[in-house]
Amino acid sequence: MNLKVINKNEELQEFVKTVNSISYEVTDKLRETNIFIDEYLNSHQEIIPEMGNYFFSSRGKQLRPLLCLYSSKMINENYNEMKSDIYMAAALEFIHSATLLHDDVIDNGLERRGKKSVNSLWGNKHSILLGDYMFSKSFKLMTKSNSLKGMTSLAEVSAKITEGEFLQLTNENNIDLSIQTYLNIIRAKTAELFSASFKIPAILTNQSDEKVEELHILGMNFGIIFQILDDLLDYDVSGNTGKEIGQDFYDGKISIPIILLIEKSNTETYKFLKNLFALDRRTTQQLEEVIKLIEKYKINKEVKSFLDIYVDKSEKILNNFKNHESEMLKKLIKSSMDRCY
Repeated sequence: MNLKVINKNEELQEFVKTVNSISYEVTDKLRETNIFIDEYLNSHQEIIPEMGNYFFSSRGKQLRPLLCLYSSKMINENYNEMKSDIYMAAALEFIHSATLLHDDVIDNGLERRGKKSVNSLWGNKHSILLGDYMFSKSFKLMTKSNSLKGMTSLAEVSAKITEGEFLQLTNENNIDLSIQTYLNIIRAKTAELFSASFKIPAILTNQSDEKVEELHILGMNFGIIFQILDDLLDYDVSGNTGKEIGQDFYDGKISIPIILLIEKSNTETYKFLKNLFALDRRTTQQLEEVIKLIEKYKINKEVKSFLDIYVDKSEKILNNFKNHESEMLKKLIKSSMDRCY
């Protein structure tokens, strides 16, 4: 079994194409967002821009600022004249990046986006301080939006992300992790920031509480969908993913494929999994055994049934907007799902 999947098939290409299309439609503002990110990394302490530029040399899909700008385009008639959404998009990326830096320290992660992580090159202390620096810069960017409600919302999100980290740490290697606790973790760690990306543009333009809440729910659903799919892809060797698999498994993280597998397992399989995740290290051969069990118990089908609830809810909300942007966001959900199914 080839455990390093790098094939890019039609499903993956469609997902990338959709992300690129959305990115192209907000390209000017996304470019300005990155200009602000580069500008706010400046410091008379030369090591800060050195580390920051290294971290941002691979910017990935930048989904959170991208979705913030695209949500703004979807709901705001004066989108082209707005600047506050750009400041908030940059703040969102700083918050997300800070959490990644801290995560790599907590998880002892040695790679990030296909290259050595910041902590593996400069050490944990420097990585934590860079994350703290990005958090502080995110709040400075928030003040440029001149929206107290917007600042309050992002400040609350930052606290919830940390609470999610604590909850995950408390349940580290907990083989009996419940689906509800798992959802609480990913809502706090991932979905809250997606939620902020969607609703902040409505807060900035003083739209109704109902509209803000609608976008909040939409963003939460997006975050849950994307995180669950990412967790599922960690055990996918079909060639649909374009990513190296097994990292969560090697790190001993209990995610939804394992939770659902345990629910369906007999006593012997349960003992095998419990002993496996109690180990300090896991092997490629053990990963193969777990993948076979996931296939045997049809866990992918179970996850899809679970995800379909959030997909349906998201599509119903997007149907209320009746414009090109809402259709593209539905396409983004579909192309994301197609990567796994």
